[in-house]
Amino acid sequence: MSKKTRYFLLVSGAILIVGLGTGLVASYLGLPVSLSSQAAGPAELQYVPPDAAVVAYANVRDVMNSEFRRRFRELEPPSTDRDQFEQKTGLDIERDIDSVVAAFMPGTDDLSARPERSAVVLARGRFEAARLEALALEHGGTAEDYKGKRLLTRLDSGKTDADGMAVGFIEADLVGLGSAEAVKRAIDAGADHRNVASNNDLMRLVAELDNSNVWAVGRFDALARQARLPSEVQAQLPTVTWFSAAGHVNGGVNGVFKAEARDEAAAQNLRDVVRGFLAMARLQAGSRPGMQQMVDSLQLTGEGTTVALAFSIPSEFFDALEAMAKQRQGNGR
Repeated sequence: MSKKTRYFLLVSGAILIVGLGTGLVASYLGLPVSLSSQAAGPAELQYVPPDAAVVAYANVRDVMNSEFRRRFRELEPPSTDRDQFEQKTGLDIERDIDSVVAAFMPGTDDLSARPERSAVVLARGRFEAARLEALALEHGGTAEDYKGKRLLTRLDSGKTDADGMAVGFIEADLVGLGSAEAVKRAIDAGADHRNVASNNDLMRLVAELDNSNVWAVGRFDALARQARLPSEVQAQLPTVTWFSAAGHVNGGVNGVFKAEARDEAAAQNLRDVVRGFLAMARLQAGSRPGMQQMVDSLQLTGEGTTVALAFSIPSEFFDALEAMAKQRQGNGR
């Protein structure tokens, strides 16, 4: 990738990495906000194509304002890159991004082989559209109107139009990030009113989520492929069809992971595997208070084809991590 392309993608990449990464937890836990009294999930779901295999959400504002984030912010070294990014784009990731939705769609491509073409990120916040467009054009990008939405694209030589990375200004306070193909599909979903709301299986999982600030739901096979697990490991996994994860980040992290197996035998097999994991974790926790509390909080439930594991990571666990990080910083001086 050329230097100009990397610079152009700084806008989209930073929002993706910091916005989603804001919650390292976000790709892994899960949670919803009401779209209205009649529909589950955030309003951004109207721009998620109906064939989405995995959808994740993070309330960035909640996470950034949490005690969890404050603890780790104090340990971060000063970043000139972040300052330069804000100077050039007018965008402060921590203050200007409110929420992020990410979706992975198989489309016509293999989800595991071409994940960069199959993903779209929808970030809601405050953006200086004219400033970002000028920056993109200055560094070799192109601008066009697509179905009434402004679309900025950067294309490297040897790449197809669909491979080009794009930023789409979908609403005044909402941008879409991803490949040009994925962003256009998001715009199409909103314009044609054919979106993930028609995916009954996935929306059923969204509707079941509690009031949390990060969440993820989707097909387990898509999740496993994205994790790029060795084929030998995947072969040992029980036959799980759907998963959901919901969590709340504040001083600590509380949440629950649920899996739906293809049949009751597969679900029982999964529960047995998890019980073995819990027994091992309790042995290894030893006398470490924070770790012991977290392991003790793990509760395995479920019946029929459903398996659920609830967890609570207490603030004491992060106290221990913070002490270790400060000790390493001191030893490094």
